[in-house]
Order: sequence, then structure tokens, then C-alpha cells
Amino acid sequence: MNAVFGTILENLRSIEIVEVPTIDVFKKDKTNTGDSKELTINQFIERYLPSDYKVKKGIIYSIDNFSNNIDCVVLAPNHPALNTPIREVILAEGVYAAIEIKPDITVLTDKGEFNRGLTQIKSVKNLSRDTDIFDLNLFTSKKIKNDYFKKIPSVIFSHKSAEPKKIIEFIRKKVDNGEYKYDELPDLIVSLNYGVIMYTPDFSTNSISKDLPDEVKSVFGDYVFTHFHTKTKEETLALFLVLFLGLTPPTMMLSKFIITDYLRKLDIKFNKNFYPILLDLEKTKKSIEIAKEFLKKRNKSEKKQ
Repeated sequence: MNAVFGTILENLRSIEIVEVPTIDVFKKDKTNTGDSKELTINQFIERYLPSDYKVKKGIIYSIDNFSNNIDCVVLAPNHPALNTPIREVILAEGVYAAIEIKPDITVLTDKGEFNRGLTQIKSVKNLSRDTDIFDLNLFTSKKIKNDYFKKIPSVIFSHKSAEPKKIIEFIRKKVDNGEYKYDELPDLIVSLNYGVIMYTPDFSTNSISKDLPDEVKSVFGDYVFTHFHTKTKEETLALFLVLFLGLTPPTMMLSKFIITDYLRKLDIKFNKNFYPILLDLEKTKKSIEIAKEFLKKRNKSEKKQ
């Protein structure tokens, strides 16, 4: 254990406090109860960012559009202090990430909190913006990065959720009926009880798939969810931070996040499963079987080591 993981353990205590059931007399006071849960996660995230990053709550504005009201908006150092006597204004070009905090996303229905979270993320993903990130693939034989990575990285953070497989199937159906497009989905879905789901719209060329055989990649396609099933809540939070700090920033970073090396040295235990979003059922079934067999062999090999 290192000092960074120690802080995760201590911060988990405050997160778990707001997880407990609300005292009966305060159950009708949903506003303050919800605000306290949002504030706790906002504070947790802010503690792992450099001091020139800010965490706010509000609407994100682009030149020609604006998002819904977002629970947690992480501002990069290039964001101006755009204040008036009445309000703080958030501009898309200076947003590092947008996070919707939904403590319980176990209900997967049109009126459930998870679908509301997806709607919030959609409003963020529909904002157009210019970024200063230069695609180094222009000078290599690699595929040029998907335009998805110019959009604001977005996260749904939950204390408890439905099973990841059911979450992904719910998203698939929503994409299939046209409610959400491939470029309107969250980059990360965090569940303290089930781990982290990462969305990858460039799976075949992304480092996440580097160990997979080419025949698996070709069957999966590019739009894939990866579920990292961790063993403990603290490992989930550590993995979330690793993935969160690896999101594409809106402008070139002068240096990497200091705590990334500390986090990467942790022995985080997780199982990894891939779920293609494309709805060719035969290909999906085939790809899952191939991937299961491959991951089964790899997990056995890793346990022996």
C-alpha cells in the first residue's frame, strides 16, 4: 500500500456515510440528501486533482448550444474565471469531464435514474467544441482518432447499480431504437458494488484490446464496453481514478498527473470482460464465446504467475 491508496481508504469512509439509508424524519427532504451525496463525490474527485483544476456544478455552454444542469463539472486549467455578480459560466472548451452522480441505478426503465443519467450525458455529448489536442497518429500508420474524443468526457457515478451485463443490454436497446447514438454514451459508468464499465468507440486500435487476437477484434467491431469487475470498493475507486485521469483533456497537458504513477503501482484485482454494442446477434454471440475462452485462458495464466 502507498500513501495515495491510503487516502482512498480514508475518503471511502465519507462516501460510505452518505450511502446509509436516510433517517425517517428526513426522507422527504430529498434535495438536501441528494446534494450531500453529490458534494461528497465532488470533494472526493477534487482531492485527486492538481490545484489549478476546479470542480463546479451547472450548465455547460458551447458557442451554439448548452447542456442540462450537470452534478459535477471538472474544469481544466485553461478555463477562465467567467463570473458575473449573478452566476458562474462554464464553457465547453475548458471542461475536463462531466459527471452525473446517481447513487442508485439499479432500476433500468425509461423513468429510472440510469436512463435520466444517460439523458444528461447525451446533452453534454451533443456540445461541439474546439480542442488543442493534436493527433499524433497523423504522423504514423495508425488510424486517425475518432471525433468522439473531441467531445467532453462524461461519467455516471453510482453507489449501487444493476448487473453490468444488464446495464449494457439496456444501452444496446436504447441505441437500437434510436434514443441514443454511438457518440452520445458515457465514457465511464462507475458502480461501487460492481466495478467500472468503460466505453471504447475505437476498440480495434485502442490499447485495451492489444492482447486480443485479431479474429476477436474483427468480430467485436469498434464500439465496445469493457467491464472491470473489482473485488472491493476501494479498488473500484482506485481504478476509477486511473481511468478518469487518463481521459482526453481539452488542451495539451504540460505534465502528467502526479498520482497516476502511485495508482498504477497498486495491485488492483479485477476481471475484465468485453461486450460489443453492435446488435448483430450472431456476431455478438460468437464474439462473446471467443472472448470468454480467451479471457478464461489468460486469467488462469495470470493466477499461476
